[in-house]
Order: sequence, then C-alpha cells, then structure tokens
Amino acid sequence: MGEVSNEVRRLETLIEINSLINSQYRDVRVLLSRIMESAERLIGTDASSLLLVDSGTNQLYFEIALGDKGEDVKKYTLEMGEGIAGWVALNNRSLVVNDAGSDPRHCSLIGEDTGYKTDMLIAVPLRAKDEVIGVLEVINKSDGNNFNNDDLRFLEVLADQASIAIQNARDFGQLSSELDRLRTRVVTDSAQRDQELVWKSPKTEALLTQADRIALSDSPVLILGESGTGKELLADRLHNYSNRAAGPFIKVNCAAIPADLIESELFGYVKGAFTDAVRDKSGFFERAGGGSLFLDEIAELSLSAQAKLLRVLQNGTYQRVGGEVDVTVDVRVIAATNKDLGISVDSGTFRQDLYYRLAVLPIEVPPLRDRVEDIEFLAHYFLDGFKLERKDVPSDFSLEALEVLLSYRWPGNVRELQNAVERAVITCRGKKEITPLDLALPGKNRENTEYKGKNLKDSVTLFKKSFVREVLFAHGGNQTLAANALGIQRTYLSRMIKELNINHRGDEA
Repeated sequence: MGEVSNEVRRLETLIEINSLINSQYRDVRVLLSRIMESAERLIGTDASSLLLVDSGTNQLYFEIALGDKGEDVKKYTLEMGEGIAGWVALNNRSLVVNDAGSDPRHCSLIGEDTGYKTDMLIAVPLRAKDEVIGVLEVINKSDGNNFNNDDLRFLEVLADQASIAIQNARDFGQLSSELDRLRTRVVTDSAQRDQELVWKSPKTEALLTQADRIALSDSPVLILGESGTGKELLADRLHNYSNRAAGPFIKVNCAAIPADLIESELFGYVKGAFTDAVRDKSGFFERAGGGSLFLDEIAELSLSAQAKLLRVLQNGTYQRVGGEVDVTVDVRVIAATNKDLGISVDSGTFRQDLYYRLAVLPIEVPPLRDRVEDIEFLAHYFLDGFKLERKDVPSDFSLEALEVLLSYRWPGNVRELQNAVERAVITCRGKKEITPLDLALPGKNRENTEYKGKNLKDSVTLFKKSFVREVLFAHGGNQTLAANALGIQRTYLSRMIKELNINHRGDEA
C-alpha cells in the first residue's frame, strides 16, 4: 500500500511541475529548486544537485545544490568527464552507483574538502535539442537501501522537466537579448548606439572606426585610458567585430587576483605543482582557445607572469605551473591599463619587450572631459534606462543641471556620470526635473570660500580631503579603484579616509 501511495505522490508531483512549466513560470531557479526538492522527498535522499554546462569553459558548475553542504559545494566546478557527473555529461548516459567508494569514476575531492561522504548516487543528463546542457543527481538514500530502477526512471522524468524549464528560460533570455540589441541600435538625433557603447562626439566616432579596423587583425591590442572611460566595452567590441566572435571571450582583472595565484589562473597547473594542486587544471588561456582573452589592468602582472605572457605572444606556447610539456594555444590577447606603461618600464615594474609586443596596435580612449558632445547624450541615455527600471523618475534635466554636467571635469569619466545620474534619480523621485543639487557633484554646489583665513597646512588638508572625496565618489566608493586613480596604495587611502573623516563612499558629510 505504501508503494502505491508513493507512486501516486510521484505522479501528482510530475503533473504539478508540468503545470508550472506550461504556465510560463517566470522564476526558473525557484522552479528548478522545486524539482530538486521533489526528487529528494520522493526518492528519499539526503542531498541533490543540478549542474549546468558552461559553454565558455566547457565545465560543469553547480547551479543548485541542496543538503547540509549545499552552499559549500557551489564553489566547485568539474571538467567534462571528471567525476560521475562529468562522466554522465560527457557520455550522455544515466548512471546508478550504489557503491561510490569503489567506482573509479567517482571524484572524492569535493567530499574530502566539505566533509560530506557520498556513498551512492544517481546522475542523469539534462538534454536540450539533442545536446547535454547539465546533470541532475541525487545522493545517499536516507533509509540506507540501494537506488533501484524506479528511482532512476522517476529522476529521468524530472530531468526532462528541468531541461524544458531551462530551455524555456534560455529562449526567453535570448528573445529579451535580441529585443535589447535591436533597441540599442535605434538611431535617434544623429547619435549612434551599439549595444552598451553610446556616443555622439567625433572623437568617439574616430575611436570606434579605428577599433573596427583593428578588430579584423589577430595581433595583440593595448587599450589605454583613464578609469571609467569604457575600456572593457571597447574590448567587447574588438572581440564581437573580429573573426573570433564565435569563440570564447574570457575577461581577467589582473589586479583582482593575488600575485602568487595569477600564473596558475592564467596558465593552469599540473597535479602536485603545489600543496592544493590535487589534479590538473586548465588556465584562462586554454579556456579562451579559438577566441579572445581580455587582460584588464595588465600593469599589475608580476614580472614572472609577464615573462610567460611574452612567450605566448611570441610563439603561442607556454607551460602550466609545475609542468614541463608545452601547451599550444590560439588566442588573441586584448590588454588594458589606466597607467603610463612607459613610466612602468622606466621604473622596472613592466618589461620593455612585453610593452613593445602588446603595443603593436594601441588604442587610447579619450577621457569624457575631452569629448564633451558625449556627456549630455550619455546622461539622457542613462536617465532613459532608469525610466525603464523604476517609477517616478524625472523626465529630464534642468538647463542648470545640464550646464553643470558639461562644465564638470569628470575624473571618474563615464562610470562617474552613470553614478551621478543614478544618485539623482534616487534622491529626487517624483520631481519633474533633475537639478544641480540632485546631481551632488563634488565642488559644484558650494561656494569656493573654504580656504579663506586658513594657513597653508590647513588649506592643504582641506584640499586633500576635497580631492580624495571627489575621486572616491567618482568610483562609487570603491577604494581599490580610487586608490589606483590616485596612484597610491589602498591601505594608505583607507588611512587617509579615517584621518580626514571622509564618508566611505565619498558623499558629502
């Protein structure tokens, strides 16, 4: 009688999930979690997970992981063929394993790291249009019994439902992306729009004409310009307009990766290269094969990593960390920096030969203050975007606000302009127009009398406070970016913020 009741519950659950899918359930992650919870409850397991294939890296990542160690598991990725889930994805076949410890396909690394032991599991492929897009797995039966064929069949039906939900979400996303792409290509007021790149000035037009010519070459590109000018967006355009557009585009912020890890992240490593290297791992260069690799803040690379990068640029080969075998790659490198690499070369922090190799095709993005025609148009572009997202957004800028926008120096460039417009939208909700006070740009809303009656020391302190606050505000309170723009260490900036009693975002006190 219990078996009949369980079969009925399983059937009712399948009907319920199918109804949710057919009703165009919008929150796909909630729906997938519902499917996973049903699998755990009706098969009777301690844990479950749903892995998806990353088309860029061809790795499996944990989209959903339920159970005591679910959150810990999400930080891991699997190569195709690695572990039982990787085997299922690679071979497009379901697998029932009732003794995981003795199965050679089982990868125990995640269990060892998280302290969760996998004794048994079922893993089934997620398919869309005859292609494996992921894996659904349930782990460890709560009653200690083995998994059976009924469990497998039920999980395969759930996997089919999950696949439909994922494909529906992706189709909806592709449709939305296409609509967005068409929307951004509308030509109005003689201004051009190209996805995220928005411009109106002759300087920007000339820059993009140059970029489009360079895009067709496979030579390295070096993008120069201040923080916030749009160097990453220009890198996007270089890749999208190139012959490599169908290939992967991997973006790496060199400053965000610790110096002792950057080489293993870029070039990968072999098992045993260091204490935590329990298996071979590919680096960003391998994952970008056939496409482009964007190295932002290239000046932050260590000299050792620079030497390896130079070798790749010269002959297309390198060795993984700890390895002795040459790896050959076909990757176009696009690098960017807001620093003067000539000065870095003179100071010995950047290799001269690498600089010359990267600077075959240099592109310099002018600061926003040098392309004034873009300022008003960008401001309206950002304002129109916020109108689509929020209610009670002002319809326009006052004439005085536009004058302020055009006369301001914009040390944080386009990023600062976007932050200023968003700030104004938030603070003056319900008003018809945005005023200069709503923009709250540093130094634009107070009289320049603060130095009167002050001695040199106090005046220097006031100037330092005003300048640091302006740069900090321009970078949205991000101390790392602000320190980089100021040319000082982040720790020194943090100390200055405390000493000068500056709000951590750079807002007016």
